[in-house]
Amino acid sequence: MRHPLFGISGFAVVFAVCSCTVSPPPQDDEESSATSDSEEDNSKSKNDKKKQSSHSDEESEEECEGESGEPWDGTTAKDFACGAGTKLSPYIIKTAEQLAHLSFIVNANEKEYQGKYYKLGADIKLNKGNVIDKKGALVGDSAKLHKWTPIGNSSVSFTGNFDGDGYTISGMFINTTSTHNGLFGNNQGSVSNFVLNNSWINGDKYTAGIAGVNGGAISSVKNYSTVTGTENVGGISGQSSGPSSKTSSIKGSQNYGIIKGINYTGGVVGMTHSSKLDSCENYGYVEGEKYVAGIAGKGSYNFTSSYTIEADFLINKGDVIGKIYVGGVFGSCGNDYCTSSYKCGTTTNLLNTGKILGEEQIAGISGHYCGGTLMNAGNQGAIEGQKYTAGVVGYLGYSTTTSIYNVGTIFGSVYVGGIAGDNEEGVTSSAYSTGKVDGDSLVGLMIGYNFNTTMADYYYLERGEQEPFGLNNGGGVATPKTSKEMKSEDFAELLGDEFVFDSELNDGYPVFNWEE
Repeated sequence: MRHPLFGISGFAVVFAVCSCTVSPPPQDDEESSATSDSEEDNSKSKNDKKKQSSHSDEESEEECEGESGEPWDGTTAKDFACGAGTKLSPYIIKTAEQLAHLSFIVNANEKEYQGKYYKLGADIKLNKGNVIDKKGALVGDSAKLHKWTPIGNSSVSFTGNFDGDGYTISGMFINTTSTHNGLFGNNQGSVSNFVLNNSWINGDKYTAGIAGVNGGAISSVKNYSTVTGTENVGGISGQSSGPSSKTSSIKGSQNYGIIKGINYTGGVVGMTHSSKLDSCENYGYVEGEKYVAGIAGKGSYNFTSSYTIEADFLINKGDVIGKIYVGGVFGSCGNDYCTSSYKCGTTTNLLNTGKILGEEQIAGISGHYCGGTLMNAGNQGAIEGQKYTAGVVGYLGYSTTTSIYNVGTIFGSVYVGGIAGDNEEGVTSSAYSTGKVDGDSLVGLMIGYNFNTTMADYYYLERGEQEPFGLNNGGGVATPKTSKEMKSEDFAELLGDEFVFDSELNDGYPVFNWEE
C-alpha cells in the first residue's frame, strides 16, 4: 500500500514563554492563514470560478437566498439559503448569518432540525480582516470582533450531517473560560470537507478548531488557526470518544495551527478512546505539560478492551514540547499503570519527523505505550528528554511491535535508547536504529533497559564501543551493521516486506513502502 508523505539544543522546558518561530508551509488561495481584505476578495473570485460549475446545477433547481462573501454582521438569519434538510436537498448555508442560525437552532435543541443535512454554499467570513498573524498571534481587536457561539455545548450536541463542500470558514473568534469550544462545541453527527482559517480559539476544557468534543465522525477538514485551552485541547478535536457501543472517528484531516494546552494536548486531538484515527497529519507547533503529542495527547486511557483505539497512517511534522508523556504521534497510549490487561489498541503506519522535547517518557512515536500492537513506526526527528527517552517509544510494555526504525538523534539521562528507553514483557521484531544515542545510565543504541522480551531481527549502526543495550535482562540480541550495509536493497529485504530502499529518502536508509 502506498501513502504519500505530506510533504534541541540546550535542554530546558519553559511554558510561560516560547521562542519558537512557526512558519507554516505554502498554502493555496483557499488555505492561506492570514490575508488582507483585497487578497481575500481575489481569492474569493478565483474560488467562485472554480466552484461555479459544481454548484450551478444544484442552485438552478432552487433559488437560494443570501449574499455570500460578506463578513458577518453579528446577527442571526431566520432561515437557511434554501433546501429541505434531506440528503438529496440539504439546507444550504451561504452567509455567516445563516451559519449563526445553525448554531442557534442546535443550541436551542429544536427537534425538527436534529439529524438533518447541511451544506455550505460559499466561503464564510465570521470577522473581517486578519484575526491572527502568520505566527498565530491574535492581532484583531478582541473588543470589536464578533464572538462565535459554538454549534453544540456541554448539554446539547449536533446530530446532523454538515458538509463544507470544500469551502473555507475564516475569522472565527472564541475567547472564553467555558468548555466545549470550536466551530462545533459538541458533535455527535458528521462534520466534513472544509477549511478553518485565520481564527482564534481560546477556552477551558474541550477546546479545538473544529469540535470541542467529537462523538461522531470528522473527515477531510483542515485547521489553520490558533487553539489554546487547559485540558483536552486539539487542532481538530479536543476529545474524540464514543461509549463502548459506539466508535468516533477522525479521518483524512490536518492541523497547521499552533496548539497550546496543559494536559491532553494534541495537534489533531487532545484525548481519544473508543475511536478510529485514519490518515491524519500535524504540521503545527504543539505545547503542553502532561500528555502532549503531534497527533493525540492521550489514547485509550480506560481499563477495558472496548475503549481501545485504531490508528492508521498518522504523520507528525511539527515540533512538540511538554513535560511528561510526550510524543510525536501519541503522548501516551494505554493505561499509565501498565499490565497486560490495560490496552492501547492497534496502531499502524506512524511517522514522526518533528523535534520532541520533554522530561519523562519522551519519544518520536509515543512517550508511553502499553498493551498494544505497534506496526510500521518510524522516527526521523531529534528527541530530547531525561528519563525514558527514545526514538520510537519511551516506555514500552506488554506490546507487540514489528517493523520499526529510528534515524533521529536521542539525548536523555536514564533509560535511553534508539528504539525504546524501557522495553518490558513484549514481543518485538524487525527493527533498526542509526541515530546517535547519548545519556548517563541504562543507555543503548537500541534499548536502554530490556526485560523479558521476545526479540528477533534487531539491527543497529555501529558506533565505536557503544552497546545496543544499556542492560539486557533476558530477551534477544541485536546485530551491528555498517552504514554501507544498511543503505542497501539487501538490508531492506532483510528487514521484511514493509521496508524498501530508496537512496533519495531518509539519507538512504530503508523506509516503509508507503513513504515513497
